[in-house]
Amino acid sequence: MKGNMKWLLLVPVFALALALGYLIPTQLLSGDGGDEQSADNSQKSQAAQIQIEDMQSKLDSYQTVLSRNPGDIDVALVLGDTFYEMGIIQGENGDINDSYRSFKNAVDQYLKYLSVKPGNVEVMTDLGLAYGDLQMPEIALRELKAAVALAPGNQRAWHSLGWVQYTGASNLPEAKIAWQKSYDLDPNSPTGKESKSFLDNFSGQQSLASPSIAP
Repeated sequence: MKGNMKWLLLVPVFALALALGYLIPTQLLSGDGGDEQSADNSQKSQAAQIQIEDMQSKLDSYQTVLSRNPGDIDVALVLGDTFYEMGIIQGENGDINDSYRSFKNAVDQYLKYLSVKPGNVEVMTDLGLAYGDLQMPEIALRELKAAVALAPGNQRAWHSLGWVQYTGASNLPEAKIAWQKSYDLDPNSPTGKESKSFLDNFSGQQSLASPSIAP
């Protein structure tokens, strides 16, 4: 996956955090559209299943290639990216156990790649995000801090560090510092704009709010 597109994977995760109560929406909309909501959820679930099946087909092909050429590290990287994307979709679809397996597989492939080509900041960032999704924030932060130390001009690494500081370590002040660094590097890039939207969401807030519980 191209590095300048991977920030988009955080958008659905951010939305999921909202739904789980990590973020408190400023406005709640209510109505009588229960049946419409149910139908919409069913359509989304079906669409997600189609995506998962398509990715599984790709994974099978990549794994066949890798079994024939075990030393092909570039295929291992593609496998890692595909496993990570699948984990995101599975998590959104409520398949938590499956999503964890996919994230674990992504970690394995990223580690394999880095064992041969260490110092690739984009892959280090991906590895950190995958550890974060496995609920291993200490290791995730270690990888992401190493990434920004190695390449302090890498905007996506800073943005991702902020994300894990917030969602994994519950450290909003440090998250805001990382997002500010990301934004300052290039305010007009998609990643910079996403960092700015996170900063705006938490403007004036210094700690995490308690999760909201719908009545």
